[in-house]
Amino acid sequence: MLKWLLLDLNSFFASCEQQADPNLRGKPVAVVPMMTDSTSVIAASYEAKLKGIKTGTRVGDAKKMCPGLILRSGNHRLYTEYHHRIVAAVEEILPVKKVLSIDEVACELIGRERIFENAKAIAQKMKDHVRAKVGDGIKSSVGIGPNILIAKMASDMQKPDGLILITKDLIREKMGHLPIEDIPGVGRQMKIKLNAKGYRLVGDLMNVPEHQLRKHWGSIWGLRVAKELQGEDMAFCNSRPQNSFSHEHVLPPEFRTLEKSFQVTIKLLLKAATRVRREKLKASGVTLNIRFTDQTRFENEISFTETDDSQFLMLQLKRLWQPLFSNNANEKPIKVGIVLTNLSNGPNQLSFFDDAKVTQRNEALDLINEKYGANTLYMASTKEVLKTAKTRISFSHVPALSDEFDEGTF
Repeated sequence: MLKWLLLDLNSFFASCEQQADPNLRGKPVAVVPMMTDSTSVIAASYEAKLKGIKTGTRVGDAKKMCPGLILRSGNHRLYTEYHHRIVAAVEEILPVKKVLSIDEVACELIGRERIFENAKAIAQKMKDHVRAKVGDGIKSSVGIGPNILIAKMASDMQKPDGLILITKDLIREKMGHLPIEDIPGVGRQMKIKLNAKGYRLVGDLMNVPEHQLRKHWGSIWGLRVAKELQGEDMAFCNSRPQNSFSHEHVLPPEFRTLEKSFQVTIKLLLKAATRVRREKLKASGVTLNIRFTDQTRFENEISFTETDDSQFLMLQLKRLWQPLFSNNANEKPIKVGIVLTNLSNGPNQLSFFDDAKVTQRNEALDLINEKYGANTLYMASTKEVLKTAKTRISFSHVPALSDEFDEGTF
């Protein structure tokens, strides 16, 4: 049975650069965090990959491997814009069930869509539609399988521009010979650990009892992977919604004082609060993390009734910082982070404001900043740090287009 379709955008960051600038098409392109030979490649176009360049290749080495290599500094806003355009195009063919990352989305097939030929036709139509709506420089590989894991692995089997369907009865035949590291989540250390126990191929995981696999893997996740390799759909079994939103920032030298770092932390908190409201959630806790230049750390946390009110959250953050201010500490913070915890759909925190007015104020703030751009309206306490702690793409969070982007830094 076919149930899940996964669309994986090929060399996404580099493809976005080639789509945005036609002069780059057909040429080797590498996206880098900054223009220096000592950093590493974030993404490479397929022309660059043919020269052996891949994610993690040192830029200086990449230049030697490909003398004509074109470097582009990472552009968070550009990639996010293309992501949202692509998702919109995909949803004109099938509803997106889950955004897995900036360059991967999963769609659930239903009814007659699960018939092999129908699923194949839908996938090809989706690939063609994305290219027509977004640009022919945007290529994708589609994998279809009985669960998201098999669909993901199938999408990786033929790149660029692939289309692979694997039914439950063909998993062992089509995937059993693949190296163990082709399973999503099996990194270098996990590979070494599994190799030492005799697991080198995907098929090896399909030949042992479940209790033995769980023992060797060292976690319940290994058992789940084994079940999915057998074709079971575990996509929403024992799954939990995201329980926290976090933001952190390494402080530039001019902000390494308690006062300035506090202002930066407020900005991070307000970004998280906006995300909470965007997802129609509430938070009932805040955790503060600070690392100082001497590598010492300060952590503090507080709990309260569920809320999404920025002003109330700012008051809680001030309470978390109070021990440092009270002690007249001379520490120099180098990194600050906040986490909004225990996310839920609970009721609003009661405050000295009328609840309706609090909601209206927050909604107006979010609406204006979404329409006219980040920081059109901002808290006075963040005025001096508006140009720092901007949004970056991460694997767990795809930014909204209204976010303030940190251009060229990953």
